[in-house]
Amino acid sequence: ESGWGCISHDLAGGQRQILDFALKGDIVRPQTYSGTALETFVAQTDLAVLEASTKTLALGAAKSPYIASLFLETLARQRAIVAQHLTNVGRRSALARTAHLLLELRARLERVGTVSRTGYACPLTQYDLADALGLTPVHVNRMLRELRERGFLEFRQGHVRVLDRQGVTKFAEFDDRYIDG
Repeated sequence: ESGWGCISHDLAGGQRQILDFALKGDIVRPQTYSGTALETFVAQTDLAVLEASTKTLALGAAKSPYIASLFLETLARQRAIVAQHLTNVGRRSALARTAHLLLELRARLERVGTVSRTGYACPLTQYDLADALGLTPVHVNRMLRELRERGFLEFRQGHVRVLDRQGVTKFAEFDDRYIDG
């Protein structure tokens, strides 16, 4: 319902790969295998959530075609977002993937009405961004500085401001259509 969460896969050596960030309106369903959680969900901010069992959700979907279609749209959108994240980590430069993620977060927040004229509040640390982007925190710091120096965007004191939307969108090859499912 509100707030930010982080969905990650934790490795035995203490490292983590952030798979996605849960934002207002997202449906979060951590993956399990034989009753064991494969993912971790951590609140990044205070959260307001609505919890429902898989059985309750399935019953709701069975009774309402509208609810069923919402679930299907959500699953398609989440799959598209994960595909973009995989492309970012696997094939985009560190600078482009950093810009792409910050543009994606802006687009997702814009759809739920939490982006202002000057940008958006972002509670993520450089460590969080590093774990989502497959970079070190030092490298993320350099990428944020370079994005600012190029006049693309600025991330300061928990606030992201897009300075040149057209330029950074082209540079990062960002097309927000995948967010709509």
